[in-house]
Amino acid sequence: MLFRLVLAAFCILPAAAQIVLSGRVVDQNDAPIAGARITVRRDPNPPIEATSSPAGAFRVTLPAPGEYHFTVDRAGYFELKNRLLDVAAGHDVTLVLNAQQEAFQSVTVGENPTPVDPEQTQREQRLSGTEVNDVPYSGSHSLRSGMALIPGVIRDPAGALHFHGGSESQTQYTLNGFDISDPIDNTFSTLLAVEGIRSLDLYSSRESPQYGRGSSGNLQIHTDTGSDEFHYTATDFIPGVDNRGGLRIGDWNPRAGFSGPIVRGRAWFSDSFDGEYNSGYVSGLPKGQNTNQYWLAGNLIHTQINLAPSDILYADVLTNFDHQAHYGLGPLDPVITTSGVSDNEELFALKESHAWFAGALLEIGGAWQRVYHRRVPEGTAGYLITPNGRQGNFYVDSTQTGTRGQFFANYYPRGFRFFGRHQLQFGTDLQRPDYTADVNRSSFQVIGLDGAPQLITAFQGSGNFRRPNFAEAVYANDHWQVAERLTVDAGLRQDWDELVRHYALSPRIGVSYSPFGGVRTKLVAGFDVLHDATSLAEFSRPLDQRAVTTPYAAGVPQAPLVTTFSAGRDLRLPAYQVFSAGAEHEFARRIAARLDWMRKNSNNGFVYAPPGPLQYGYGGDYTLTNQRITRYHEVAVTVRQSFADQYGWLASYTHSGAISNAVFDPNPDQPLRVVNDAGPLMWDVPNRLLAWGYFPLHRPNWAISALADYRTGFPFSVTTAAGVIPNIDNARFPSNFDLNIAIERRFVFRGYRFALRLGCNNVTAHANPTAVNAVEGSPQFLQFFGNEGRHLVIRIRLFGRAGRH
Repeated sequence: MLFRLVLAAFCILPAAAQIVLSGRVVDQNDAPIAGARITVRRDPNPPIEATSSPAGAFRVTLPAPGEYHFTVDRAGYFELKNRLLDVAAGHDVTLVLNAQQEAFQSVTVGENPTPVDPEQTQREQRLSGTEVNDVPYSGSHSLRSGMALIPGVIRDPAGALHFHGGSESQTQYTLNGFDISDPIDNTFSTLLAVEGIRSLDLYSSRESPQYGRGSSGNLQIHTDTGSDEFHYTATDFIPGVDNRGGLRIGDWNPRAGFSGPIVRGRAWFSDSFDGEYNSGYVSGLPKGQNTNQYWLAGNLIHTQINLAPSDILYADVLTNFDHQAHYGLGPLDPVITTSGVSDNEELFALKESHAWFAGALLEIGGAWQRVYHRRVPEGTAGYLITPNGRQGNFYVDSTQTGTRGQFFANYYPRGFRFFGRHQLQFGTDLQRPDYTADVNRSSFQVIGLDGAPQLITAFQGSGNFRRPNFAEAVYANDHWQVAERLTVDAGLRQDWDELVRHYALSPRIGVSYSPFGGVRTKLVAGFDVLHDATSLAEFSRPLDQRAVTTPYAAGVPQAPLVTTFSAGRDLRLPAYQVFSAGAEHEFARRIAARLDWMRKNSNNGFVYAPPGPLQYGYGGDYTLTNQRITRYHEVAVTVRQSFADQYGWLASYTHSGAISNAVFDPNPDQPLRVVNDAGPLMWDVPNRLLAWGYFPLHRPNWAISALADYRTGFPFSVTTAAGVIPNIDNARFPSNFDLNIAIERRFVFRGYRFALRLGCNNVTAHANPTAVNAVEGSPQFLQFFGNEGRHLVIRIRLFGRAGRH
């Protein structure tokens, strides 16, 4: 009996010596960091791993008190590596990660995190603010242009963004958690300084049900937060010179950032300003009539106030203004056909986050947004659409105002164990967009090859209208770590929209599996049902003016045809079924490769359809229906590496296809008639090769950056002189290729830190046209315009006083 008691005591002692360690992972301003991987080691024991909750909390069971090495990594933060801590029973630890930022010199401020996250089931594509600043893409002053550095994201000749096969309005854009899509048409029109961006995070498949107003994904824009040290930067603060078409002040893109403490240790601010003056030079037009001068300015103030160690208040104030003198200027659109355009935007947002040390988190936020668009034509002369381009004055004079009030709440209860580890999430999202317009149209004519009118379109009715809406959503998600190497995300979202008065359910599931142990390899797969936000611009079409078209035959006017639009009945929110799978692997030196496959189908998209087949033209009654069918597939291979502070590279190849039975979007301003509307979408790009990098040179403080971007040309439609499109998008632009190279030198001058960059864009002088004459029979038929040309780029940046980091 005594032997059994002694044996039992020895068996119990090791278990009794175990301790449960609780802790939190936070950034330098005490904000919780979710999804950080914590690895605890003490030889000869095997490592113990944990993941921080949305509140930054984690718990690990250690064999005994004593000294342990802690390693913590999270994308977007420098790795905390092998930090030695003395752990005692009953003690808690707080681990601090510093956000990644630009390093002026080769000062090692931290390691880059491991690129493969075994618990991440979503397809996440991250672009850091440092990469946006370092890579020499065309229009490198523009955050909008920088988004095309993400594989699967392209810009068309008009500048519209397309994420993984969708239109610009099919992606939801958020700024620090708040929806900043244009309340009128859901596009992205916000101006933000690239220097103030911490990261761009794109989630395009296996999305959390928290995100749901965009079938092409959710783009999260995160901005910098100040610290206890004052920092400032200034870029391109000296205007350049342009000799294209004569010597004059060149494009000027002044930007500045300033951040620091409001109250040290308690409150911080970050202010970023973006300005631009652009001559808008267009090749192929006469001197003096070949520039679209425009200016714009935007400012964002972001603040963080720690009301208590677990209670944080965030505030954002955004203002944007811009004006273009000759909007629409192009090789086929001379100055007389253009319009003056003015836009502005305001956003006021507040968010409060309360975290409990045990692991629960509640965040609530509210915002108000306003956009204003004004368009004024050059005059009142008749607008002519001819085989050789446009003539006369544009016919639309419009004022548009959109507002959005929004509120959201997200709650993460404390994690629990039940056949694995669970982290639940619940939330709601309420939005109240409103659209007011005053649109006045004159008329336009379509001119044939013989110079005679083919048709004349005038407009009836008032273009003064208002269209409000209300949308709400609730969701739930379970992040379930079934086993050490297997994670499942399963969730459900419910959307309701006042414009369709229909409840839509969106089930989501994503699986991540590490087959070989460790974190070097993972396989992912999932299925989503996604919905787009309704467009107030689209649903307002029946309230707009009516087009009355008079066709001509042999110079004789025929009976007028009236084009009307009407609201549909029994509409549903379009549903997109997304199937996806992929694999990720980390090689030596933290080189990560990933393979992604995605197929996206929708059978009930919105389209204004005629009573019969989907053939569009002037005249007739078009009713909003769910008859639109779209198909998108994608296979992408991406390899990237980050090393030595801010250096790194990426190479990717994407093969994709985007088709629809309703490519053409009928509207009151459309002068064309489409016979066959099934074909590739206007942003379909079957093949794209993208590579970019930023590398140190052998001499200190010197670096070289490069970008190579090749893609298939965009499709376009050949049109008859009578304005008929027999087959939609039946031709293509030539392939597009950009090669940009820049060398940068960082130095100290008179006690201030500078970086001077000299680069060349389009080194190979590839044509890269942006316009084409697609009218059959025209002397310029299939002639391409808009040659980009080779050009030098100079950039100078100020980083503040020397000696400060």
